[in-house]
Amino acid sequence: MALRGNACIGQSGGPTSVINATMVGAVEAARDIDGIERFYGALHGLQGVLDEDLVDLFREDPDHLAALRYCPSAAIGSVRLKPKEEHLQRALEVFRAQNIRFFFYNGGNDSQLTCHLISELAKSSDWEMCIIGVPKTIDNDLVVTDHSPGFGSAARYAAAAVQFAARDSEAFGNPHVVEVMGRHAGWLTAATGVGAVEAGDAPHLVYVPEVPVTREQFVEDVAEHFQRWGTCVVAASEGFTFAGETEFQVSDKVDSFGHARLGGVAQGLSDVIEEAGIAKRCRNDKLGNLQRCFAWAASETDLEEAYAVGREAAVRASRGETDVMITIERESDDPYRWECGVTSLVSVADQTKLVPREWLNERANGIGDEMRRYVLPLIQGRVFQMEPGLPRYPKLARHFVEKKLPPSAPSK
Repeated sequence: MALRGNACIGQSGGPTSVINATMVGAVEAARDIDGIERFYGALHGLQGVLDEDLVDLFREDPDHLAALRYCPSAAIGSVRLKPKEEHLQRALEVFRAQNIRFFFYNGGNDSQLTCHLISELAKSSDWEMCIIGVPKTIDNDLVVTDHSPGFGSAARYAAAAVQFAARDSEAFGNPHVVEVMGRHAGWLTAATGVGAVEAGDAPHLVYVPEVPVTREQFVEDVAEHFQRWGTCVVAASEGFTFAGETEFQVSDKVDSFGHARLGGVAQGLSDVIEEAGIAKRCRNDKLGNLQRCFAWAASETDLEEAYAVGREAAVRASRGETDVMITIERESDDPYRWECGVTSLVSVADQTKLVPREWLNERANGIGDEMRRYVLPLIQGRVFQMEPGLPRYPKLARHFVEKKLPPSAPSK
């Protein structure tokens, strides 16, 4: 017998320019599904589930909710929380108390692991549920899926930012290092390489964490390009380090998943360039959180796919599918064609997709044709017209759901 009850969605990890499109896609699809009675948003992801902080998304004005499709960041809040056994048990108690039979968790590999753990617990309980992971990460490091919603827009912004930085660098003839997000996977940094179409175009050098190069090679690379072009723009991942050396870190602090805070690459590489005597001054920039929230650079492809995976999650859950993650399957590069698919959560949970070595050039300081073919369709399409004034985005009315359980112990 098909399940009938309420649905709940949570947003997790770093927000993106298109994560709200996924939420809107799920809610709008659910309105036409008979088995879904109410649709709740968990404020701040899993933490909202644990605290029973839920808002009724079906009570939002449909036009107001639809406008959130173009709003960056996470409208219902996000979280970075590594769940313990008591968290999973509490989540199941909340689902039972609120008659939640469908749960969607929108995030990266850590979030998909959380989703899988909840699914496993539900299977061993007396509370039948359909639990589906929905992909999201600007890092693009989820396995199985061709790429992840959020990546295309972040790549578009990062690639454009490098081009703008290059023009500024040319004005004074200084080397310039641009730090791009990417701890272990350099997809976002590699994507900036599509801006180099002709000889001498920036970025002149691209370095990703998957393939460390020696300090000596880095100095040789920069010196060669600076002498040839009178400038040298370097794009480097925040997780990049020289072979045999430690990461560039700005803090010893870690998050709940044990990830160190990175962010010293741009300054560190600039210092190396100056100390090598290549130039008296090397400029540097860290793109920071703008990579994941600069909605004016959103890709039309990315926005469309983000909305589609949300709809697909709701539809598949209504059919009884569970313990799976929605995927994007590429059918062709030119013309670009794709469709939604599905894979088991266990196949993606806590896994990391790295940039293939063969997609880089011989010296691992730039990209190859395969990377260019992969990235270009994902950054196409203009979503927003540059109208006068600043953007104004709607906010949820937040119709809170009545709590059924006593408060849980604080998460640690």
